[in-house]
Amino acid sequence: MVKELLKSKVVKAGTWYTLTNFFTIGISFLTLPIFTRLLSTEDYGITSVYSSYLNIFVIVFSLDVVASIQRGKFDFKDNYNQFVSSVLFLGTISFIIFSLLILAFQSFFSKMLDLEPILLYVLLINAFFAFVQNLVLAKFRVEYNYKKISLIQIANSLIGVILSIILITRFFTNTKYLGRILGSSLPVIISGFILLLYIFTQGKEIINKIYWKYALIISVPLILHNLAGIINAQFDRIFINKYIGSSEAGIYSFAYNVGMIIDVLWASTNQAWVPWFYERMDANNYSAIRKRAKNFRDFFTLAYILILFVSPEIIKVMADKRYWDGLVIVPYIFMAYYFNLMYSFEVNVEFYTRKTHLISIGTILGAALNVVLNIALIPKYGYVIAAVTTVISNFFMFVFHFIIVNYLLRIRIFGIRFHLVSLSYVVISTIIFLVVQDYMLIRIFILVTGLVYLYSRYKGFLSKR
Repeated sequence: MVKELLKSKVVKAGTWYTLTNFFTIGISFLTLPIFTRLLSTEDYGITSVYSSYLNIFVIVFSLDVVASIQRGKFDFKDNYNQFVSSVLFLGTISFIIFSLLILAFQSFFSKMLDLEPILLYVLLINAFFAFVQNLVLAKFRVEYNYKKISLIQIANSLIGVILSIILITRFFTNTKYLGRILGSSLPVIISGFILLLYIFTQGKEIINKIYWKYALIISVPLILHNLAGIINAQFDRIFINKYIGSSEAGIYSFAYNVGMIIDVLWASTNQAWVPWFYERMDANNYSAIRKRAKNFRDFFTLAYILILFVSPEIIKVMADKRYWDGLVIVPYIFMAYYFNLMYSFEVNVEFYTRKTHLISIGTILGAALNVVLNIALIPKYGYVIAAVTTVISNFFMFVFHFIIVNYLLRIRIFGIRFHLVSLSYVVISTIIFLVVQDYMLIRIFILVTGLVYLYSRYKGFLSKR
């Protein structure tokens, strides 16, 4: 079994993605004690809000053409490099038009976004090259070029951290948030420029109406889907920053960054899952998909529980007491990310069938619910309720996509029982954690007991094999 697994390109890719993403987030976590001490909670809040706008600009200004790259591999097998370079040029044109619009009304957008002009300029440049990098990484991912992906991500992460520390401590002592933003954006800008030249040199085609039409049909409906996903994940901190304060937004964002361990785990495994899933869908091999999906879900759940039960210690090591108020929202953030796993199983089916307009409907409904709940509840109950509203909206986002796939598209691969098991896993484990979160020894005892039990079952299974 082990030999077969090691031969699998999906397992190899998934392992590389997971190790790389955990390495990069590991760097972020190891440096959190540095940045939470170098930056005030207000500085931390400003950098977090900047990141939220960055994600929005990348999606909207590029028309989200990155979404067509992986699917295009299967429809333009013989001319894939030309397809990628042409789509990249399409996204570049769109980015230029949007950027000129922002610059023409700079004062208005600077005030609306609550960003000073220099941050707005950096944001536009950073967003463009982040788009380029995302597009190239999507190409490498579907080609299983996981080593190139790892090299780019690790280099950007390491250089970004080192550069940020230098800029904060030596050049931007009065505007430390600017040092942090420039330090993290410069490596992306440089690597993005190199990757831009690489794609155009390799593809040697920039204008192709067939490729552009294909990309736009898939991608444009997904703008609202991905934008809604970003709003669902990050509208809360923008709202907290604007109506409660940058300091509270900083505390909330720090706690969210701790919760992103789960998001990184999900993203890493899903990156490897999607190409394999597309291949099995092409072959109509639903039984293999169902079997592998259970393994995927169970592995993720085990990691989820392990990380959740040690999260209080992670926070106390990573930051000083100014940020410890964020402890209370971490389990809710973890749960929200678990629902991302659940809904991604169904969304991947929608992606494969190219029903991207339906994807947007499900995600928009979830994001709209989150925005309404945030507007109604955050001013009254503070930033803690924002984490709870994210859990609620992410769960309903899963429900919406489940209904779309199973009842509108009438494609039933995973089934309600599969998802009910997932739901029971996350609810029970989170409730247990909430009961014992203040008792470290009890949490450790539960973890050790659970691991011993799982090991005994796994060992018995192997002996039968």
